[in-house]
Amino acid sequence: MEKNGKSLTIVIGENGACSDGQLAALLQDLQALEEPSIQLVFTTGGVSLVTQDSPVLAQLRILEAKGVPILTCSTCLSHAGLRDQVAVGKVSSMTRVMEAMQSADQVAAI
Repeated sequence: MEKNGKSLTIVIGENGACSDGQLAALLQDLQALEEPSIQLVFTTGGVSLVTQDSPVLAQLRILEAKGVPILTCSTCLSHAGLRDQVAVGKVSSMTRVMEAMQSADQVAAI
């Protein structure tokens, strides 16, 4: 993941922490980066954003196609009853989610 010397993990948690419009704008800006050295991690209520009904699914698919890792907490998906509805990214264990955050130079939670 580290391409420019610094890596950033963005943790997207509770749905509603920022509006769908704000999140869409952030994802649009990330798409504009030539070599994004980021990864996206979805936890708690944010896991609904990786499903087929997500208002930001198109942006997430573009980022995934650019090589941006998208990890979603399997425990959170199961708790939300969304385990079989994931439309983008990889379902990951809580251990892998924690490793992703620990290995990043910076972590931003939104």
